Amino acid sequence: MSAAARTSVILTRPQGKNETLAHRLAAVDLPALVIPALQIEPLRHDPATFPLPGDYDLIIFVSGHASQFYFAELAARGMTGLWPGQTLAATVGVSSARQLQVAGQIPPTHILHPGADAAQDSESLWNVLAPRLATMRRVLIVRGGVGREWLGRKLEEAGLTVRRLAVYARKPAHWTAQQAAPLAQALSAQACVCLLTSIESVVAVNANMMRLGLADAWSHARFVVIHERVASRLQSIRKASGKVETPMVKICQPSDDAIFQSITLMASLSESS
Repeated sequence: MSAAARTSVILTRPQGKNETLAHRLAAVDLPALVIPALQIEPLRHDPATFPLPGDYDLIIFVSGHASQFYFAELAARGMTGLWPGQTLAATVGVSSARQLQVAGQIPPTHILHPGADAAQDSESLWNVLAPRLATMRRVLIVRGGVGREWLGRKLEEAGLTVRRLAVYARKPAHWTAQQAAPLAQALSAQACVCLLTSIESVVAVNANMMRLGLADAWSHARFVVIHERVASRLQSIRKASGKVETPMVKICQPSDDAIFQSITLMASLSESS
């Protein structure tokens, strides 16, 4: 039996985030099924009230989608290339910061983020921001329709005025009967590694697996996740469904390189078990 027949991978990040990783996995004989758990939809705003960079000392982008849709709104108003010199930008991780740098809208010296060796989350970003708060008054957090409030509350407790701006909505994808067949095939492999990158995706995938009658097969998968909170949500959902055994989970940084290495590691451990 070939390695491809022994092991499969399920990639559940939003559309457009999986394809490069899938090609890399295919090159090492790890076939990947791309099946997004969430649909990302932009939210429209009244041009008269849309917050502009110059009105804030700091703009925090919680994800790559946050910066993508925010700058799309600015472009629609003819405001590209006009980033104000006094406004800093921040992201919770290296990957999102790199996306800002590549876009070329913000000077690299104005972009703050945790280092690659730190957890890519709000707590790590707070440690980066805290020494600079004395020079700030107004903060804009660009995010999805729902999200963690921890960082916003910390900034408010420090005396800053914080506005939240939702520029996109994340909705659970409804997997079809046509998608069930390749999904069942992937889950039937001797070892199946499933990538989960948010709490919302864990909930959405579980709901789809149950609706399609694949919950039991999914319970035997191995998992790669990008934060301890995602791993905890996965475990709580499994317990709620009666699965008491602890799943095999690898937590890694959210970059494609780290995810690729973690998936290949989990596949090799699975094949040798």
